[in-house]
Amino acid sequence: MKKVLCIGSVTTDVIVTPADSIPEPGILRAVDSVSTHVGGCAANAAIDLAKLGVTVILSCKVGDDNFGNFVMTSAKNNGVDIRGIVQDDSVSTTASIACINSVGERSFLYNPGSTSAFEKKDIPAQLVDECDIVFVAGAMLLTAFDGKPCAEFLKEAQAKGKYTIMDTAWDFQDIWLPKVIDSLPFLDLFMPSVEEASKLTGQTDPNKIADRLFEMDVKNLIIKLGKEGAMICPAGAARTILPTYKSIKPVDTTGAGDAFCAGFITGLTQGWDYIKSGAFANAVGTHCIMEIGASTGIKSIAETLHFMETHSL
Repeated sequence: MKKVLCIGSVTTDVIVTPADSIPEPGILRAVDSVSTHVGGCAANAAIDLAKLGVTVILSCKVGDDNFGNFVMTSAKNNGVDIRGIVQDDSVSTTASIACINSVGERSFLYNPGSTSAFEKKDIPAQLVDECDIVFVAGAMLLTAFDGKPCAEFLKEAQAKGKYTIMDTAWDFQDIWLPKVIDSLPFLDLFMPSVEEASKLTGQTDPNKIADRLFEMDVKNLIIKLGKEGAMICPAGAARTILPTYKSIKPVDTTGAGDAFCAGFITGLTQGWDYIKSGAFANAVGTHCIMEIGASTGIKSIAETLHFMETHSL
């Protein structure tokens, strides 16, 4: 089986539910649950891949603090190779407060911390050499790595014969396209959400978004459509919208996009085509929203395939 290197954003998520609004100053309100989980696109995807049964290395930066220790221990306990995690005592581990409302949707209060300090030099060349697939997850949150440093890294990875993939995150700095445009020609696959892709292109229709991204030298494209599934756009082939499992009521949508990415990459490690990988990715994303936390609900490949056989779209 192919080995994956997940590079990029990591957080410690403190998840509060239900949180339909923020109390006024001075007011105390009880909630049903407060729990702490590893989050961030790269960490989520790495843990999801490991739980699915894929060999995966995580490359990210954390602080030399309790949250950083929590990230490293949690990732290792879930089967992730943590040799690529840099612990830096000059920064605090990235953290977010995830507020989950009564219908499972979430909003975040975010402290950039270590994720913004992650640099190209933090990625050991040996780990790149070991892997077949290189996945940059959480682009646009990687302040010191986004832009030309990321493009240079991806160009070098492709020169080594690695299959390069990028996923994006919401750009709280509101810069958007300049953070990723240099990297797009050096990607074998680009996997943004429809909301993020809309901000990158100025388009809202998925087909027009795809047209614009292909004009920017994207080779293969997947646009994550949330509860509508995903649009699969292989180079030179017909575009296909794959629906997902709308009958499953979400408990927590945190990490669903990362779970989709992990599911799709799992398909690639199995030698599946884009359509089979996309259908599997939808099922992995559905498992994610069944439980509180970004990776709690993720099952093995066999269990996920059984779910696909027994549940209709």
